Formats: sequence, C-alpha cells, structure tokens
Amino acid sequence: MFIIDFDDTLFDTHAFKQARFEAVKLFGVSEEIFWETYQQARNSEDGKFTYCDERHAELLGEKGFERDKILSALQDVSAQIPSFLCDDVIDFLEFLKEKNKEMILLSLGQKSFQELKTRESGVYDYFDRVFMADDTKEHILTKIFKDVGNQEAWFINDKPQETLDLLDKFPNMKVVLKVSPNFDEEEYKKSGLPFFKDLIEIKEYVEERTK
Repeated sequence: MFIIDFDDTLFDTHAFKQARFEAVKLFGVSEEIFWETYQQARNSEDGKFTYCDERHAELLGEKGFERDKILSALQDVSAQIPSFLCDDVIDFLEFLKEKNKEMILLSLGQKSFQELKTRESGVYDYFDRVFMADDTKEHILTKIFKDVGNQEAWFINDKPQETLDLLDKFPNMKVVLKVSPNFDEEEYKKSGLPFFKDLIEIKEYVEERTK
C-alpha cells in the first residue's frame, strides 16, 4: 500500500501560495498583510483547516481591500492549479500503479478546497481511495489502518517532525520524505529518515525496495 501526501509532496504548494500573493499584491496587499490573513484563513479557532479563496478574500476585505477583486485574483490562480504539480508527478504515479498495490491520497486542509486542488491537478483518479481531513493526518491514518490492519505501507510525506511523530504511532510504515522549501535541509538530516529532492529519486528508492 502507498499512502501519499498531496501538498508539497505532489503539489508545489509553496509556489502556489507565492503566486497568490503576487496576484493580490497588484491591489496593494503587502506581504505582511497577505501572510497575516493567510494564517487567519488557514485555521478556525478550534484548529480545523478552513483555507479557501472565499475565506481569504473576506479577511482581506475586512482589511479595507476590494473583496470581489481579491477573490477574482485568487480564483484566477486556482484556475492554474495543474501548472503547480511537482515535476514528474504523473510518471511517478504511473510507476506506483504498476506495483499493483492500493494507492491512497492523503490531503489535509479545508475539504472542498483540497478536492478542487486534487481533482484539477489531475492526480485524483490515480488513487484507489482519497482521504481529506480538516484536522490531522493522524486521524486519517488511524482510519486507514483500522480498515487494513498492520499491513506494510509506504508513506511519502514532506514534513520531517510530523513524519517522525506519525511513525512513532504507526511503526509499520516505511517512510520517505520529499524535501520542501518550507524546511531547512538540516531538519531532514536530523530526522534520520530517507529524504530526496524530487520524485525521480523517490521512485528509484522505492523501486530498489519493492522488487
């Protein structure tokens, strides 16, 4: 079984967010205000993920910017979702398909926005099951392993400490990290887990261990 994270593993979320800032900057939104409102839009008070075009536009509207123009700019970037796929994603997913093991996509965030991203990017239909959650990856993995027991599972993710914490709870997983610009390489080294800069290298690593 292959369990694969979406954001910053298959999808260049870092570049996607930067493009969103560039789009609204044209209307006078500073970098400071963009990230301040992004963080506010990202989570509700109870910690659930709530980010979407509309919520971010509303918060910027409350700051005095033109909500409708901001919303349109954010939606224009969302319309370009396929261009933010990481390099060689389709080749990588085709390779995994050939292994004839169940493929599960794990997507964390506001559910309708994550569904938009996963479907529009073109990766959704490669997976046997897609799990979207607005709380934690642990919640999703608990569901998955309740269904399948302790069978061997590959887990491909981008966050070093998060992956270590999940591995502690689900020790049957074989984990591989994909380097994200959100973390220093030193954090990946400290994790002691295998990590690679692109999906080609991950493909080679998995291929060597699934022959």
